[in-house]
Amino acid sequence: MVRTDSELERYLQLTPNSRALWEDAREYLPGGDSRNSIFWNPYPIFIESASGCHVVDADGVDRLDFINTMTTMILGHGPEPVLRAVAEQASKGLAYNAPSRTQVRLAKLLCERVPSFDQVRFTNSGTEATLNTLRAARAFTGRQRFAKAEGGYHGTHDSVSVSVRVDPASAGDADNPRPVPASAGLPDYVALDVVIIPFNETQTARRILEENREDLAAVIVEPVLGSVGMVPADPEFLDMLRDFTQDNGSLLIFDEVISFRVAQGGAQETYGVTPDLTSLGKIVGGGFPVGAFGGRKDIMDLYDPTRGPRVSHAGTFNANPVTMVAGATTMELLTPSVYRNLAELTETLRQGVRKVCTELETPVQVTGLGSLFGIHFTSAEVRTYRDIAAEDADLRHRMFLGLLNEGVLVASNLVGSLSTLITEEDIADFCAAFRKVLERNR
Repeated sequence: MVRTDSELERYLQLTPNSRALWEDAREYLPGGDSRNSIFWNPYPIFIESASGCHVVDADGVDRLDFINTMTTMILGHGPEPVLRAVAEQASKGLAYNAPSRTQVRLAKLLCERVPSFDQVRFTNSGTEATLNTLRAARAFTGRQRFAKAEGGYHGTHDSVSVSVRVDPASAGDADNPRPVPASAGLPDYVALDVVIIPFNETQTARRILEENREDLAAVIVEPVLGSVGMVPADPEFLDMLRDFTQDNGSLLIFDEVISFRVAQGGAQETYGVTPDLTSLGKIVGGGFPVGAFGGRKDIMDLYDPTRGPRVSHAGTFNANPVTMVAGATTMELLTPSVYRNLAELTETLRQGVRKVCTELETPVQVTGLGSLFGIHFTSAEVRTYRDIAAEDADLRHRMFLGLLNEGVLVASNLVGSLSTLITEEDIADFCAAFRKVLERNR
């Protein structure tokens, strides 16, 4: 029988410099970093450099990157066209206290691509983007409460920090989930303003929405339940949300911070469902901090200073010219054929993982859409957050450490994404590493 601590021992032997850096970092940074989402036990690797589809850590270990800064680096690390454009813009100035044409270029590209975008505004993070869509929904409808899916991650502002990675035992029945704060320090009223619906449970979700219909300003949803597992929505689930919000005078908000990479127009193009508002981030900044939100003109008019505005929106680095140039250059390189190739390669990876697990008699569900994937060690179909919560977490962690030991980087919950620089050979290497690790951990 394989010792369950063998992957940990390998990891400790492979990463002494990262451990030393982490221990030093803890003196100055709580937990040694500024992102809780990328901490894993016993400590994270520290990356020294990244190029193409490879990252190199402080111990000189080169790993294939199959997470790409939580789906951001869709062109890989350091794409030459983006670097050239950034250098040219940097020579003209890093930030201005007035608008520049750079944001118009990116705004036009996004409005041409995203079905729901009549107009768009830029922020510096996806968190700010979802905050503004909900604020706009409240201002537009005059209502206070909103609904979100259990397990949906929409950033870290107070309103959405509810029922993200929850223990189902504390979250009520599956057919009547209750809001659970995702952080200490939230005001008491936050949970009262959020209605929780189960992802992909269409009839149950509709019932809950109907029970709260008079109070709901909006329903916000990820078309692909992203960071918790890359689970695509059932088409009928999104259709129901669109029908309900239209009938009820509520707004439908798509959080496509992650799912925008599945097609040129995002998941809303793939599903053929057009929301009222959409939040974007990650790939639209070309590797720089970014967020964007947009939608129907009558809603976006709330932000127009020539009309009031009714909703305030400021930020020194909103539409930073370097970010705008990097984002526009990236968008122009992402043609429909590029998306098709990414989707085909990712399906090859998904099928490869399924094949390995079948041959090694290990239950698995492999989820994803387009260039996104998630690996779940369970025999049950994964459609909701509670399906994810029921999987074999111990095996998942050993597989994560094992993949690191074999030169592959994914997220610690085994979700990932491809960049345009990943090749069929890289996919084969991923599957070979996955097989090797599973053979010694099953």
